Amino acid sequence: MHRAISGTILTGFLAGCLGPMPAEGPDARNRVVDIVNTTDAPMQFYARNAERRGAGQTRFGAAEVAARYYLVVNFDDDTGACLFDLYGDFADGRTVHAARFDSCDEISWVIREDMLQ
Repeated sequence: MHRAISGTILTGFLAGCLGPMPAEGPDARNRVVDIVNTTDAPMQFYARNAERRGAGQTRFGAAEVAARYYLVVNFDDDTGACLFDLYGDFADGRTVHAARFDSCDEISWVIREDMLQ
């Protein structure tokens, strides 16, 4: 999939993580996922821990994913969670959402034009 997308690899860290991106959390599960934007427009990406829903829960991991680029994200937020709600917002008002995306079992979230609402 990486060869189909031209451009630079961008690296993002969720939950304020700084430094090298570990491949596995404390439970030895890999939570690194490629967020792939195959559209012709940049997308603002963010996520929420789906297992900690509730009033006051804020989004984290906000980062721009350029058109036809991808973002490598480590979803290890030190809670042991695998399920995250993923969001993409576009400047023209279109959005994309993946509820309860399993970052422990999936290796990529690919956003296509036909998914946008």
